[in-house]
Formats: sequence, structure tokens, C-alpha cells
Amino acid sequence: MTAPEVLEAELAEVISDEEIARVHGHANFGPAITPRQVVNDGVRKYAVGYQGGYTQLTILREHGLITKPAPGSYAANLTKKGKRYARVLYHEDAALRQAARQSRGGEG
Repeated sequence: MTAPEVLEAELAEVISDEEIARVHGHANFGPAITPRQVVNDGVRKYAVGYQGGYTQLTILREHGLITKPAPGSYAANLTKKGKRYARVLYHEDAALRQAARQSRGGEG
């Protein structure tokens, strides 16, 4: 297995592909983004204090990745499960940056 495949498997340990499909239902963010990417982007946003739109917030809540926001607000925090998912994403991002540097002939 390559490093990205290992990290993808780690993400699937936190939230399975079947769970992603079940929670997303008929949500459609367009052809350029997969349901897993919607979750990844949302977790990254909430990890640094930003927030997503209502549909993304609802998906992240359904997965148990963020807390329930106050009425009238989209601001939420990552749950323990959300923090675990964010740690895997962080390692995935670091691995991708390192691979990109190496492909450009950098130190890595």
C-alpha cells in the first residue's frame, strides 16, 4: 500500500465509506468533489475556526464530528471523533506535501 492509500484506510476506520454514503444521501456538491472530500474540507474548516454551510454542517453533525451549534449559528467545535479524523487528515496533508516536494526534486 502506498502512503496515501494507508491514510485513506485510516480515514475509513474513523468513518467508513458506507457511512459516508448513508449520511450524504442525496446531497450533491457537484461532480468535482466527492462526499469524502466534503467531510475532509468541513473538518479542516472547523479545526481552524471557520465554518461551512448548512448542508456541510448537517453532514458533519450526523457523522458526530462537530458539536451542535447554538441556535442561529453555524459555529461549532470538533468532537473527540472529529479531532481524531482531523489528526489523520493532518498526516495525509503532510504526506502529500512531502510527496510533492520529492517529485519536484526537493529535499522532502
